[in-house]
Amino acid sequence: MGDEVTVKRFSWPSWIGGLFLSLVFGCILNVVAGLIAASAHSKVLSPLIGITPGLLFGLLAFFMRNRSRAFAIGLLTGACVVALVGGICGGELSGGIDFK
Repeated sequence: MGDEVTVKRFSWPSWIGGLFLSLVFGCILNVVAGLIAASAHSKVLSPLIGITPGLLFGLLAFFMRNRSRAFAIGLLTGACVVALVGGICGGELSGGIDFK
């Protein structure tokens, strides 16, 4: 009955650092992925190539979740944005996405 539960506080600077790191390097990798997607000339494969940098940062966040949870959540948040933008741009660079 004398056991105390300690709660680790959420670190906003770590979250912002993970988000910033993911967005900056994700933008650079999205340019490379966009060029690869444009050269693929495939409407199906190009969006998948475009989301690859976001998936890589999501995987990195998964492996870092035990070290710094706030940093990993920041990485994951940025990875979602990078994957969304990369998938849209990758699809558009290959000739456009048709939603018919």
